[in-house]
Amino acid sequence: MRGFDMMRQFIAPLAALILSTGAAQAAPAMWKVSDGDSAIWLFGSVHLLPDWPEWRTGHLDKVMSKVDLVYFETDISLEAQLSITNLSYELGFSRDGRLLSEKIGPELTAQLREKAEEYGLPMPMLLTMEPWMAATTLSVGVVATQGYAPELGVETLLSQELPAERKGFLETPEQQLGFLAGGDMDEQIAMLRATLDTLDDASSDISAMVDAWLGGEPELLGTIFDAQMGGYGGGMVERLIDQRNHNWVEQIEAMLARNETALLVVGAAHLAGDVSVVKLLEERGFTSERVQ
Repeated sequence: MRGFDMMRQFIAPLAALILSTGAAQAAPAMWKVSDGDSAIWLFGSVHLLPDWPEWRTGHLDKVMSKVDLVYFETDISLEAQLSITNLSYELGFSRDGRLLSEKIGPELTAQLREKAEEYGLPMPMLLTMEPWMAATTLSVGVVATQGYAPELGVETLLSQELPAERKGFLETPEQQLGFLAGGDMDEQIAMLRATLDTLDDASSDISAMVDAWLGGEPELLGTIFDAQMGGYGGGMVERLIDQRNHNWVEQIEAMLARNETALLVVGAAHLAGDVSVVKLLEERGFTSERVQ
């Protein structure tokens, strides 16, 4: 999330996280990309974390202290989120008077009802949502029961340490919402179906991803993420990952052209795979170096 954003074949129990990646060994992947007279750093993040893994390193702190700006995917401050509340309701909840069950059919509705009851999620509220919002609510709700939370995520913790003048953003909150909500009904239903099919593995899947992230294994993380996204459909994956990676590369090229030193903190899945931000920059002639 490979951006949002996020697995089945590599399942590790949550308790194994501490045993397999102790604090002394934790070193999430980071790259330095340069054009000869300037450089930027790319640090892969995890948006939801439990409260026990120690992921900060001296090298990350050193880079963070010396760059001009630290860029995040988007502004996640309370003020920014409140500003798009109306848009969230407009895009995420039904506006045509039809319940979700009318859009997804009886078979998928029965599966949704079963999982909602199993995980203690309110079915009446889910029925008022569009398929993409129901899928997102299910995913976040299940991993939240295992202690994973956005307030413990990399972006939240790093952003709190920085004054406003040292923070930059690659996307607006409205753009991020559009990437999720922008699919047609078939894409949204495919996302919901894939989410329901993999929901029982969600906690162990995210644990395995965090394990790979802490261990500095971005390609393993990307493989797990790709497995989770396998049922989403090409259009959704293209919009959530590939399109955004290309957009960010354009911005990074501009940063290097104006000799700006910057640290970019983006979802670790965006830094793995054949269309990773790192590979796209290499294809444009920039030099990359894995520094952590």
